[in-house]
Amino acid sequence: INECLSSPCPDTMKCENTPGSYQCIEGCESGYLWSLKQGDCRDIDECALNKHNCTHGQRCENMPGSYRCIRERNCGTGYQVDPNTQTCMDIDECDQGIDEPGYICKNVPGTYRCLPQNCTTGEKFNAFFGRCERVQCQPGFNSSSFGKCIDINECAQKPSPCKPGERCDNTLGSYKCVQTFSCASGLEMKDLKCLDIDECSIGNHTCPSPATCKNTYGSFYCECPVGFVFKYGVCVDDDECSRSNTICPTNSFCRNTPGSYACECTAGYKMIAERAFCEDIDECQISPDTCEQKCVNVQGSYYCLCKDGYRLNNDKRTCRDLDECSMIKHLCQYHCVNTQGSYKCICPTGFLLERGRQCQDIDECTLGTHNCRSQDACINILGGYRCYHVKCPEGYEKVGNTRCQLSTRWCQEHINDKDLRCTIRKPVKHVYSFISLPAKMRTPIEIFRIRNSQLQSNQYAEFDLRLITAVDPYTKLSETSLENFQLKAYPPHNSHLLVVKELSAFQEIELQIEMKIYTNNALNSVSIMKVLIYVSQYDFHP
Repeated sequence: INECLSSPCPDTMKCENTPGSYQCIEGCESGYLWSLKQGDCRDIDECALNKHNCTHGQRCENMPGSYRCIRERNCGTGYQVDPNTQTCMDIDECDQGIDEPGYICKNVPGTYRCLPQNCTTGEKFNAFFGRCERVQCQPGFNSSSFGKCIDINECAQKPSPCKPGERCDNTLGSYKCVQTFSCASGLEMKDLKCLDIDECSIGNHTCPSPATCKNTYGSFYCECPVGFVFKYGVCVDDDECSRSNTICPTNSFCRNTPGSYACECTAGYKMIAERAFCEDIDECQISPDTCEQKCVNVQGSYYCLCKDGYRLNNDKRTCRDLDECSMIKHLCQYHCVNTQGSYKCICPTGFLLERGRQCQDIDECTLGTHNCRSQDACINILGGYRCYHVKCPEGYEKVGNTRCQLSTRWCQEHINDKDLRCTIRKPVKHVYSFISLPAKMRTPIEIFRIRNSQLQSNQYAEFDLRLITAVDPYTKLSETSLENFQLKAYPPHNSHLLVVKELSAFQEIELQIEMKIYTNNALNSVSIMKVLIYVSQYDFHP
């Protein structure tokens, strides 16, 4: 069997068939592969098989048994192409002698740097001249390796520059020696003893003029002239007034002066020098014209008063009339008229003034000052009266001036049906009631009551309210409707008439209330009540 037909050997080796087996022998050189089909070694195209190591910017070119990388791009500034490897190789500019005097050339990839040369201690590089120059430092300073002047710590030197018993304190550019044993403030050391320093004699004090310096052991103090005290480093006036409130007599005040004080009487008083006290001034007696009306003297002052009906002006001296009418609301029931020092109330026609401010209606009907006929009803209203003539319907007889009663004789003459009584078919009576009301009256308010106290337990009443007329006597118009009223029933017998919406001023209203009486649930009688309401043009009630 020829095992070589199945290519058992690696690509780089040649298969040789042997009796009963095969062997792999070196068949091709590097860069070649054995071709079983051709039976010889064939070149490997590393470029096509991407088995090369060409870098970015290089082109792979196949060669017999190998390949080569050919540069396609420039390497750029600071680089050059290696002819052997075709790679970009850094140019060492420093080897080309381009460095400047005083600087050291340092190569870096793609370029180079010029670094200043290292200077020795005490020197600093001068970039302008490109050389190291000696650093000149002030006394107490040394130059560093970086060319800077740094402070010399003299206290760290051996031996110490200070004497025994002294402490060395380093300062910038120098040092100072401080005694470890010191005297208190205001004392100085002499022969290891602390002695007082007389600040006053040597002028080492802070006392300003006019203060004088007074020496004390270890210190001093400033003494001011009489009437002055030493405060905040200066001589200030001694305010005797603030130290005592009894330094001056009663009704006076203390006025401080530089170095002293003076007592002065308060306003309204005068000083009695020989007795050193303040006496009241009677301003009202000295000047009678001080106040316009009344002057009242008091201790240390005075005040002005005004008569009743006047008020003191802002000048506290003159008086102005007090307008009570504008100041006090509803001072008068109708109209208020201001007068000098007072006021007066007036009432409209038909009213009398009572208790100085209230208007009492004149009842012309009671006084007999009306001009109504004897057959008319005189109706007193607020501020006047009305003559009302009650005209009874057919079949009714007039009872007094406000009532119409059904005539039994008429019933007998006109009703033939004996099964029905005449009083059931017609109202038994027409009763007229008159009410006078002020304008703008608050609602709801009850104005009329109907009571049937004589009805039995088997009787009850039903009521019906109608608006007959509502008219202004002057304009003949009115906005009043039945909605302004409410007839509130109180079963089984009574009912109350209420005004539930405000009634406009000056109008005459006629209402009709029909009352039906039932006995054992059967209609027994009917009555008509006429309610005539006179609304006044005035909004006050006597």
